[in-house]
Amino acid sequence: MKRARYWRTWTIANLVLASALMFYITEADLPAVVVFLVPNGLLLVGFALHWNAARQFTGCKLCRARIWTPVGILIVTGLPALAMNNYGLTYTVTNVMLSVLAFGTAREYYGMKANHLSSRHGLTLAYVLIGISFLVRVFQGIAEWQNMGIGLPDDVILTFHLLIALIYVSASGAFSLAIAFERAVAEQREAAHRDPLTGVYNRREFELRLKALLSNEARKAFAVLQFDLDHFKQVNDRFGHVAGDEALQYCADLIKFHLREDDCLARLGGEEFAAILPEISQDEAVRIAEAIRQSVAEARLDFAPAEFRLTLSAGVYHGTGGDLGHKGLMRRVDQGLYQSKNSGRNRVCLADAA
Repeated sequence: MKRARYWRTWTIANLVLASALMFYITEADLPAVVVFLVPNGLLLVGFALHWNAARQFTGCKLCRARIWTPVGILIVTGLPALAMNNYGLTYTVTNVMLSVLAFGTAREYYGMKANHLSSRHGLTLAYVLIGISFLVRVFQGIAEWQNMGIGLPDDVILTFHLLIALIYVSASGAFSLAIAFERAVAEQREAAHRDPLTGVYNRREFELRLKALLSNEARKAFAVLQFDLDHFKQVNDRFGHVAGDEALQYCADLIKFHLREDDCLARLGGEEFAAILPEISQDEAVRIAEAIRQSVAEARLDFAPAEFRLTLSAGVYHGTGGDLGHKGLMRRVDQGLYQSKNSGRNRVCLADAA
């Protein structure tokens, strides 16, 4: 849905810019009021929509104020300019706003650092170039304020601007397609590491991260927590599998709430979850596991009667891993989990360290 909104806004922006170009081409045959307001207004709307499209690409909502504020400023300044027959004023104000819109769009794409999308650099450069070209036209408008005729001045600056515009159109089109493709690939790659039901990491990603941690000779003490929901089969049997899925999602959210930002949570399968907590003390790891256990035990489930409670058992490993491989270490964690199960469930037990 977000992707569709981006493409819709991007397409409308290009259609608006194309219509602005048609008005500029035929402005010699148009009434002065149209020349002053219509092509310039369409150009502002087009670039404002491109700024909004860039924001929508990152999940932000369409901001109508960014579209209509420049148009309002154009009308407020354009009508007096029309009355004074001063196209230089409209030309200058329009290019000031266009440069702001272009640089704002460039900043939006440049700010997508966290997404690691290399095509953003091409889009940033395209909007910076067209923004600079608009700035050059601002200085031209100031210099020729009183002497500019109605319509675009046909001079070397216009030729320079058209060349930059050609580069902008080619680059922005190509890199807009490229960045969308990059994101789709990144999303598919990320989905391959995630559990589709709960959104946390899957077993494969968990094992890869645990292996990477154990291969780091400079690693500090860490913890691995393993959780198993007690008697979870009863949830499916009593309330149905849809309710069971809802319970798994809710428990995953509760566990994530208590973990730190750099911790890795995964669903190992069924009703089993595990988490890697790097660089943590034993007391803190046990405290986090106990907080998770208590939160789950106190949680109310929407699909179940008020008195129904879900509990979990947990095993905690803490240490440096020693010479253990990832399978050996998980066997240690299992020992703590089995101890919790055999001691009455709904508890946290510490496994023997390596």
